[in-house]
Amino acid sequence: MRLEGKVALVTGAGQGIGRAIALALAKEGADIGVNALHSETAEATAEAVRQLGRRAVAVPADVSSAEEVDTMVDTVLDKLNKIDILVNNAGGGGQRSFLMLEFPPEEWDRWVAVNLRSTYLCSRRVGQWMVKQKAGKILNMASINGYGGAPFRSAYAPAKAAIMNLTMVMAVELGKFNINVNCLAPGVILTSRIKRRAEQGAFNLERVVADTPLGHLCEPDDVARAAVFLVSAEASSITGVTLPVDAGWLAYLPLA
Repeated sequence: MRLEGKVALVTGAGQGIGRAIALALAKEGADIGVNALHSETAEATAEAVRQLGRRAVAVPADVSSAEEVDTMVDTVLDKLNKIDILVNNAGGGGQRSFLMLEFPPEEWDRWVAVNLRSTYLCSRRVGQWMVKQKAGKILNMASINGYGGAPFRSAYAPAKAAIMNLTMVMAVELGKFNINVNCLAPGVILTSRIKRRAEQGAFNLERVVADTPLGHLCEPDDVARAAVFLVSAEASSITGVTLPVDAGWLAYLPLA
């Protein structure tokens, strides 16, 4: 197992991509600190980790709050003794969509905080621990939305683009402490939320597939496998990069 003896903290791990990453890390031998906004989903993933034979602690918290991040990290360190891996997966784009000129400032602030501020706060706090142990892996979560402009994404997309840049800054600053910092940029991933939106007619999956070179959409486990690689020793010489997991969507430039 590639992560035997390691401890990972995964934010936003109550469902979807975060849950898939937490379980994938556990299958590779890691014990897991499971963060989610709600205690029920955090505990459900933690129990699934335990069923795999690994230790797990559920740490519900709003990771856009510095105080709650401090408490979360202290709990994981107290219960699992260390943190070797941090996966900053928590984020989202909100349930309502606004054009830029109509975006309520307080709503904009909230979604930038949920995505970008949370990544900074968790990385800062866990990074302080990793500097002391002179080793660590930090994996951030961006999005293909961070590579270009799209309507109704004037909070989410800029926050994800900023996470890509923050990844490079962190990689430069923390490299001398043997800390690798990388980023994933998922495309359209077939989570339960995306499936529900497609069933409701709010998302056209067929159109996305038509513009995807591999001709299929990715599953949460596809992102999880990439995550395992980037936090393993196999990626020890990789830092400061953003890896799209999108079945080739970004590579396609339709001309007609």
